[in-house]
Amino acid sequence: MHEDTPSVLLVEDDESLRRILSVHLRSQGYRVDEASSAEDAVRILGGGVRPGIVLLDLNLPGDTGWDLLRGSALAAAGSPPVVITSAVTVSPVRLTEFDVAGYLPKPFPLETLVATIERLITSRPAAGQ
Repeated sequence: MHEDTPSVLLVEDDESLRRILSVHLRSQGYRVDEASSAEDAVRILGGGVRPGIVLLDLNLPGDTGWDLLRGSALAAAGSPPVVITSAVTVSPVRLTEFDVAGYLPKPFPLETLVATIERLITSRPAAGQ
């Protein structure tokens, strides 16, 4: 894949769901980095990965998705847009407080996921602009 291929950081602890989402996103032409916890996501971002978008589950083992949003790893990675993917209802106030780009309540159609990613990635200026 080319370096300009849009990349997704998928933070999801449910292994089967993470695999389904990852396979589908790759079939749509995305590069996908997978993290099973917030700590894994911090390590991936700390290793130099600069995703075009982050899909973030909130209920993770160890640190939560909220902890990842509170930390500095996302800012250090260029502050990519974050879409919360959660089976738990999240208030619009909470989403605004953390400046998340979107919220997809689980379960969600794969087509909705791809449309959300495409909308958010194409609405951002390219690096260096």
